[in-house]
Amino acid sequence: MRSLFAFWGVAGVLFLLSFLGRSATLGSEAIHATLDALVVTMTWRASRLLERRDNNYTYGMHRLEVMYSLLNVMTVILGVVVGVVVSLFFLAFRIVDDPVILIIASGVALVLSLISSTDKGDELHRGISLHAILDSVSYAIGLMVGISILAFKLPILDPLGSMLVLGIILVTSLPNVKENVYTLMERSPIDVSEIESYLRPRFGPVHHVHVWSVCPHMRVATLHVTESPNVTLRDMDMKRGEIEKALREKFSITHVTVQFESASEEEKRTNDKFS
Repeated sequence: MRSLFAFWGVAGVLFLLSFLGRSATLGSEAIHATLDALVVTMTWRASRLLERRDNNYTYGMHRLEVMYSLLNVMTVILGVVVGVVVSLFFLAFRIVDDPVILIIASGVALVLSLISSTDKGDELHRGISLHAILDSVSYAIGLMVGISILAFKLPILDPLGSMLVLGIILVTSLPNVKENVYTLMERSPIDVSEIESYLRPRFGPVHHVHVWSVCPHMRVATLHVTESPNVTLRDMDMKRGEIEKALREKFSITHVTVQFESASEEEKRTNDKFS
């Protein structure tokens, strides 16, 4: 909740002072901060739903993390586009900013953003904290731009600084797109042949290995293990526990479903395949 108020506080301060200071850098930061605040608000609301499990959402609603993360990136891209337009407008019309206001606003935003970065909790809250840390970098750049304009009397540094901030925001946001799309497409986060090679020397024939991510911190796997028809249920249960432990420690897989098959069943399937 503290980070939520801090994000909106940063957005309000930057919007107000960007008009007073006629600063492209502050304008870009204000747009980005407002979009951030909206996403953080929705993320905070979604965090209350993640662990809700019922007969329809048996894994909970953790895919909301991926959806909101993608929404976050899309809002960042939108903010960058608008910010570039604002910066070009300032360059074209040679609008002179007030570096003192830029320094004050960036300094206040930096402090509030650092406060947000100290918020601890679950995966979502840690993601918000990381986002606040990245935002702090852009506010620190804005602070340095204001000091440079004041020291060297170069107003052109303001729109150029704005574009630098926007570039950093874009570069740090885009890598999340690939991972989130992979999660939604249920792409395996691990090469399954590596898992098979790791398990076979320890547990015998392993096949039909499938791994996917429900969300960034929840990996799920299913696999088939060929076993002798004479093995007891107790032995299979112990083997299943060992497989779960091995996959958790080696590949950070949090939930495993193991299906045991008899050797005769495996042979029958092979014969059917080539008949």
